[in-house]
Amino acid sequence: MLLEFDFHAKPSGMSSTTLHLFKQNFKFSSAHFLIFDEKNAEKLHGHNYQVRVDLVIPPAEQLQETGYFVDFNVFKAGIKAALDEWDEHVLLPRKHPEMNIKAAHPSLEVRFRDRYYVFPADEVILLPITNTSVEQLSRLLAERFYTDFKSYGVREVCVSVEETRGQAASTRVGGPAT
Repeated sequence: MLLEFDFHAKPSGMSSTTLHLFKQNFKFSSAHFLIFDEKNAEKLHGHNYQVRVDLVIPPAEQLQETGYFVDFNVFKAGIKAALDEWDEHVLLPRKHPEMNIKAAHPSLEVRFRDRYYVFPADEVILLPITNTSVEQLSRLLAERFYTDFKSYGVREVCVSVEETRGQAASTRVGGPAT
């Protein structure tokens, strides 16, 4: 029996295509500590984070005549540049109410409860979050990539940040609800 497919037939439902970007160099190595509650927090430690980015693109009818959306290199360069900003830095949650940060050029003095750290200021990234969890890191990256890529026609971005193999969080931004 010969199966035939009519490539010119209109699909019966709405379809979507997602580009999946998860290159070996989509990574960053950073130190952080997670704050669990008003008494407990991890010690300062580091991870080799791995990142995956999924981009929902317009339906096939809206693609270029060439049949592709945008050269992957456009998105790969933007993703890699953002991750490089966090690579080999200490990530701290600027919005946590118990995080007290004071610039003492060329250092940054950080007090958190009974802890006291002094870091070279250019090796710290103060993030606009309350905790440096993979949940919040994935949200920051997803929001950034959606903002950066929507001008290309990207409809939705999902970013997964893995801190150790098999342990990650994903955030989806855009789509019909945004």
